[in-house]
Amino acid sequence: MIKPYAKRRGLLIAAIQILFIASLFSQNLVLDVVRGGVDDTEAILQEYLKPFANIVGSDLNAGWYNTARPHELGGLDVTATVSWAKAPSSALSYDLSTLNLNGNLDPSLPTVAPTIAGEQEERPSLSYSQSVDMGGGNFQEVEYARFTVPNGSGVDFFPLPMLQLTVGLPFGTDVSARFVPMVGYRDYGKIGLWGVGGKHSITQWIPGLKEIKFLDISVQGGYTKVNSSIHVVVEPQPDVDIDDNPTYNWNDQFINQNVEGWTLNLIASQTLPVITFYQGIGYASSLVELLLEGHYPIHYVITDMESPDLGKTTYEILENPISTKYENFNNLRVNVGARIKLGVLTLHYDFTYTLYATHSVGVGISFR
Repeated sequence: MIKPYAKRRGLLIAAIQILFIASLFSQNLVLDVVRGGVDDTEAILQEYLKPFANIVGSDLNAGWYNTARPHELGGLDVTATVSWAKAPSSALSYDLSTLNLNGNLDPSLPTVAPTIAGEQEERPSLSYSQSVDMGGGNFQEVEYARFTVPNGSGVDFFPLPMLQLTVGLPFGTDVSARFVPMVGYRDYGKIGLWGVGGKHSITQWIPGLKEIKFLDISVQGGYTKVNSSIHVVVEPQPDVDIDDNPTYNWNDQFINQNVEGWTLNLIASQTLPVITFYQGIGYASSLVELLLEGHYPIHYVITDMESPDLGKTTYEILENPISTKYENFNNLRVNVGARIKLGVLTLHYDFTYTLYATHSVGVGISFR
């Protein structure tokens, strides 16, 4: 039987996620950039989504521990934590002129565009054209795609809630598992995560240290994976000359961005009556997998001189056109925090810095 407090905690976690998914994905993302070709789409998407990947990567490497002292054998705690990282102002925009794109930037508009964390009313415009031999050496420049790059959400932080179970094993060792099921907001987006970690006391192996009862030193490591999906909309331009699929359903289009994080730390804590202070230093890494799934219209110009449609614009349909992985960051990680323990109830707050500054708060039930 699920206890009432567990039900309330689960509902709270889901509510937090849905609230911020609604803020980020309040409408389906119009991704007209796909019309210009796969290479430019991949380059722009990496820059556009980078702050979200960095925020999530920072969030998921936080909240693993609130003490260096492992549980006794059979001890356990269940902790609900919310970690949130904030993107700096430098991550709110990117410059298209530095991306070596195939498209042509409109010189009358700025070249700086908002990332998903930023927001900008006037944004760059890209156009694509091709020189076509219309016969007899008569070459014409035919424009086949033009669009304004997507706007951002204006949300520069993202709280990532996690429910974590930790169990005490022999030899001063804890193992932890964290999990949040996939939740979403309508058809706009969804997010979920899982992770595993562990902690081992090294105080017990160092002569003299284990005599200092209030001090604990441990090594800790953890792995977390966040799966997120954003629904996008890409249809052929209305002025396409030849549309072989006028009633095609484009509803299967999604950006899937999966972020993995690893962290390895040396942590210490000082346990006093009621309150525990803890610190950590280590290493954090994050890897991003970017997938553009579904069917997309890629525009081009008909250049076959035997075709009656020479020089007209049409498109081909590509399925799952982008699948790429790249390293998000490798950084030193530092952490400080405090935990209050009132009987079996624990409350904690800590600050972690990897790539972005990250805050974590949590409440838990801890035994032994």
